[in-house]
Amino acid sequence: MLIKLDVFPSCLKTNSDGTRLVVGFVDGTIRFYDTTKFDEKTEQFEEIWRFKTKSSIRGVEMDEGRSRVYAVTLNRALCVFDMETGRRTRCILKCHSSKPMTLCTLPPTALKSQQLATADESGEVKTWNLDADVAMVREWKEQSEEINELTVDCKSNLLATSSDGTLGAYDLRKAKFKVRSELMHSELFAVCGTNRNVYVGGEDGYVEVFNLNEYGNLLERIESGFEMGVNGIVELRSGLLGLISGGSNKMRLLNVQPSKRLGIAGCHGDEKDLDDGIDAITISTDKRIVYTMISFSQTIKKWEMSPIIDDIPILRAQDAKTKKKRKVEGFFDGMVEKGDEDSDEDSDDVDDEEEDVDEEEEEEDSGDDDDGAPGAKKRKVEDSDDEDVDDEEEGEDEEESEDDDDEDEQ
Repeated sequence: MLIKLDVFPSCLKTNSDGTRLVVGFVDGTIRFYDTTKFDEKTEQFEEIWRFKTKSSIRGVEMDEGRSRVYAVTLNRALCVFDMETGRRTRCILKCHSSKPMTLCTLPPTALKSQQLATADESGEVKTWNLDADVAMVREWKEQSEEINELTVDCKSNLLATSSDGTLGAYDLRKAKFKVRSELMHSELFAVCGTNRNVYVGGEDGYVEVFNLNEYGNLLERIESGFEMGVNGIVELRSGLLGLISGGSNKMRLLNVQPSKRLGIAGCHGDEKDLDDGIDAITISTDKRIVYTMISFSQTIKKWEMSPIIDDIPILRAQDAKTKKKRKVEGFFDGMVEKGDEDSDEDSDDVDDEEEDVDEEEEEEDSGDDDDGAPGAKKRKVEDSDDEDVDDEEEGEDEEESEDDDDEDEQ
């Protein structure tokens, strides 16, 4: 279902079952919708309440446990609204030194009743207890550029993606900074935590993968198929992610463990309209409803994910390991065409020839070792010749001695 708005939207957030939607607009308006009802006159969701602030809305968040809606504005204000009536119950002016970028609700396990986290353009992260007189609890300045998204993993770590190319992790149970990742290849936009890994979307179109609770070093990089970066990541089911990009109006599906791109889930608006990119995405806690937003076209789309996911097979790691066995061929096999029978006969002939050669070599070796071999006879003849030469030399010596004696007598 595609909804046309009359003002440019800037951010959105849904609740646990996808029946409520809060949208922030560039004119400072916050609208709270019932998405189960459709107003035919305005061709929009039925509006429950709205509130007009003085500055553009930079981020919105819902807290169903406390029945609150939070919002940060361009003029650095943090506002708290009652979810049922839309009445503003608290407003903190100048909550950051720079313009705020995003915010995130925190789990009950957070130390000192931390309820909300906010981040700004300078890389500063703050946590808040909005029931206390002094609302701010903690403040960190560990990253150097704007924080694009905040989320909480299942280990109660607050994760922050920054344009400086790093992922920051903050331990909410101890209320202290934990670790900062190594420098990535590009700016980091989106982050999504699962039960096993954390996935981060970057400007270069890759999804950076980290082990859960181990954010110092990168585990893997997955190509998403988006050339203009990954602006949003949601987990549609275990092992299946939905990706969006500011350069495309399509939602892509990515299977993880094993990593495999599964194509496109659908388009936001007209498939032929390639100029509009999806700016924001939000998913219900039960993972049945997804909302996407394109600010330029002033539209919001509601996705029923059950019909889409049911048609997608579940891939296992063993499916990626199965490979076809290749036949090992000779170097010249591609130059000569021969059938299976010819190749078998040729191989048999070669084997027979090799056996004959081996038998001949064995016979020669045995002939050389025999005493009556020609080589032995030759050696005996040479020895006899040497003895004859020695006898002749001795005869000559005797004749010379006799001649000498005759001369002496004379």
